[in-house]
Amino acid sequence: MKTNILIGIVFLTLFNYRTNAQSSRINPEIETKKSETMQQIFIDQFIVPEKSKQEFLERVQINRNFIKHLDGFINDNAYERTDENGNLIYITIAVWENEMVLKNAKEAVQAYYKKEGFNISEMFARLNITMERNIYKEAIKP
Repeated sequence: MKTNILIGIVFLTLFNYRTNAQSSRINPEIETKKSETMQQIFIDQFIVPEKSKQEFLERVQINRNFIKHLDGFINDNAYERTDENGNLIYITIAVWENEMVLKNAKEAVQAYYKKEGFNISEMFARLNITMERNIYKEAIKP
């Protein structure tokens, strides 16, 4: 009897979650407006050879100091570890108010690079640094 009740509760919970998830996608215009106002979480992962670590960390500090003064910036964090080959694995997470301010921040960073004559692609190639970049939104809590 207790097992049947538990199965029923699980089924109703899943049914309600699925129904709510489907109903929120009925109107794509509402979904788009919501994504435009949601915080944007900008996550980069860098793999940096040991010999390139110092120059890379100096550049990261310059970038982090710059973005903290841009409109729409909320906060940032950085995490690091060393892999089995001695490479620095470095992750940065920057949180922005919404999609539009993130777009503006990217443009501001590019203008800043141009003004100081900095070429990030050249630096990464010269130092043999690889990067994976993604933008996330906060997960919807069930």
